[in-house]
Amino acid sequence: MFLIDDLLALPFKIPVGGVKWVFKQIQTMVDAELMNDQPWKERLIELQMMLEVGDITEEQYVEEEKVVFQALRDIRARREEIVSAQAAQRGEEEQGIGIYTGYGE
Repeated sequence: MFLIDDLLALPFKIPVGGVKWVFKQIQTMVDAELMNDQPWKERLIELQMMLEVGDITEEQYVEEEKVVFQALRDIRARREEIVSAQAAQRGEEEQGIGIYTGYGE
């Protein structure tokens, strides 16, 4: 009986499954783009070269640098948020990053 139900529902399941797959692919691409910090790092290098050559003033450099650093901070925050969410899904406690300094032993 379940086989007949599955066969009758197949024309409805296939398009829904296809749409879900497309949205999942779009979400994967968007996440990859939002997590990519390389263009911002390249922009910072470009700004430094423009400042050295004299194409922009120190004030323009500082303003643009603020934008770049804010974007890099946002990307880092998104990465940390995703790692925390994945750890929570696995049931792990949030421990953060441990740095050994050698002090306080």
